[in-house]
Amino acid sequence: MAQPADERAANELPTRVRQAVSAAVSRETEDRAAGDGAAGAGPVGGPSADSAAPATAIAPAGRAAADGTNGQVAAATAARPATAGAAAGQIGAPAAARGPARPSVTPAEAALAALGSGGREWPRPRSCRMMTIANQKGGVGKTTSAVNLAASLALHGARVLVVDLDPQGNASTALDVEHRAGTASVYNVLVEDQPLAGIVRPVADIPGLYCAPATIDLAGAEIELVPLVAREARLGRAFADYDASNLDYILIDCPPSLGLLTVNALVAAAEVLIPIQCEYYALEGLEQLLRTIDLVKSHLNPALYVSTILLTMYDGRTRLASQVAEEVREHFGDVVLSTVIPRSVRVSEAPSYGQSVMTYDPGSSGAQAYLEAAREVADRAAELGQTG
Repeated sequence: MAQPADERAANELPTRVRQAVSAAVSRETEDRAAGDGAAGAGPVGGPSADSAAPATAIAPAGRAAADGTNGQVAAATAARPATAGAAAGQIGAPAAARGPARPSVTPAEAALAALGSGGREWPRPRSCRMMTIANQKGGVGKTTSAVNLAASLALHGARVLVVDLDPQGNASTALDVEHRAGTASVYNVLVEDQPLAGIVRPVADIPGLYCAPATIDLAGAEIELVPLVAREARLGRAFADYDASNLDYILIDCPPSLGLLTVNALVAAAEVLIPIQCEYYALEGLEQLLRTIDLVKSHLNPALYVSTILLTMYDGRTRLASQVAEEVREHFGDVVLSTVIPRSVRVSEAPSYGQSVMTYDPGSSGAQAYLEAAREVADRAAELGQTG
C-alpha cells in the first residue's frame, strides 16, 4: 500500500538533511587535502577549493583579487564553514563574519552619546537640594518632569533620589522599580515609622539615580495619618533621620491633590517646582496651590519657597499655549525656566518600557527639552552660590 505524500515527505526530510551535512563535511575534507597549491572548481553552487582561501582569511578582498582570484571566489571562500561542526550546525552560515566581541554599551552611555552632551558633569550643589514637585491639577506633567529631570541630572554626575509620594506609583513604574502591593514603600515610612533608607532602591539603567517607591497602600495613608501626632511632618522627620550627605538632589513627586501627602512634601522640602501645562485650566488651579504654599510657609516651614516653574505640554501651533506661557512669565519672572517642554509622543511612550525618555529616545524633542531644563536647574544653583 502506497504511503501518502505527506508521510513520504516526513520520512525523506532526515535523509536530505543527512545528505546536505555529509556533502558539507566532504567538501571541507577535500579543501584541507587540496592544500595551498591545489586549484579547481567545487560542486555546482558551492565554493571552490583554491589557493586564495588562507589569504582571504587574513587579507582584504582587494588584495585577494590582486593575487589572481576573482571577487566571487573570495566571497565564496569567506562563506565556507570553518569546521565540520560549523557545517553540521549552521549550513551556509558565514564563519568569517565572526569578529572580536564589541564592548557592551550601557543605556546611560548610549543616552549620553545620543544627547551629544559629552558626559560633562554639571555644577553640583554644596548640600542636598530637596525639591517638591507639586500641582493639584492632574495631567500637567509632575511625574514625567520628576523622572526625566532626575535622569538628566544623574546622567551628568549628580546623585539623585526620587521619592514617589503618589499612590498610583507612576514614578516607580517609569524608573522600573518594584512597587507591587506589599512592597516596602513610602507608606511604611509615613505610617509605620520605618527608616527611609530601608526602602530606597537603585535605578538599574542609570548610575547615581535612586527611587523610594510608592504602592497602592499609600492611597489609605491620608486617612491613617489623621489620628497621628504631627501628621503633616512625618515625611520631614523621616528625612531628618536619613543620611542625605551622599546625595545632590531629592525630588518628591506629589499626588494631584492638596491633601496630607502633598502637605507632608511641602513641610519636608525647601523648594517647590511647579509644572504648569500650557492651557487655561492649569492657570485656574495655580492660585489655590500658591495659597497652600503660603499657609505651609507661615505655619510649618518658613524656609519654603517656589524656586522653579516649568512650562509643559507646549504646543507651538496654538495661540493659547503662547498666551499662557507669556502670562506665566509676566507674573513669575525669572522663576520660570526659559526651556519649555513640548508635547511629545516619545515622552508618553517611555514609561511603558520602564524607562525615562532620556534612555528610551534621547534624540527626541522631549528628551532634549528635559535635558536643557535640567541644565538650567543645575546652572541656577551655581548662579545662586549653592554649588561647591
